[in-house]
Amino acid sequence: MSEKQSAADQQRNCLGPPPEIDKLINDIFQVSDENKINLFRHIKATSHLMSLIGGQYRKDSLSSARTHLLVRLLVEQRKSGLVVAKDPDRLSGVSPSELSQFLRVSRNTVSSLLNGLEEQGMIEREVHPTDRRQFLIRITPAGETAVLQRAPEFAGFIDGLFDVLTPEEQATLLALLDKLINGLIQRAEDMGVDLPMTVSPMSRDSSD
Repeated sequence: MSEKQSAADQQRNCLGPPPEIDKLINDIFQVSDENKINLFRHIKATSHLMSLIGGQYRKDSLSSARTHLLVRLLVEQRKSGLVVAKDPDRLSGVSPSELSQFLRVSRNTVSSLLNGLEEQGMIEREVHPTDRRQFLIRITPAGETAVLQRAPEFAGFIDGLFDVLTPEEQATLLALLDKLINGLIQRAEDMGVDLPMTVSPMSRDSSD
């Protein structure tokens, strides 16, 4: 099998079943608009592929998930530094539950990530001053150094994922996805779905 055939097979596997099976499935579900079903499949396939590729990026002692967690802690540290003069009593640090929401993973997964980062000396925990059952997580100088080195490298990696699209195509896709996300958020709210804080297109963030 040639490399071109192999790539075509992989693409077909990501996007759905073979055409003859697809037609049978569409008949069962009484699909009236194949474009919408295909959009659903393409978006799911894109998300899956990006998750797989991102998960394999420099899979070493500082994984993608650990890097994202450290970035969140560094943002919180810098944000706290900007407001501490106005609010000296402001607590600095992030709770494990907040990190769980940010990464969209379970608390057990966050706990495992934090244990690994703590062993590496990149984070520190402190008992919450008003609730002894909780901890606040902060980034250490070693963690900050690692983030400031890794983050630009990861940004370059992300850039490469979209090289297949022209700048104009990227802008069009971003606008369409933003519109779709807004519509999905409204649908989720109508259904009473409890959305995590991280589900928000840029247009909504800017209005907060």
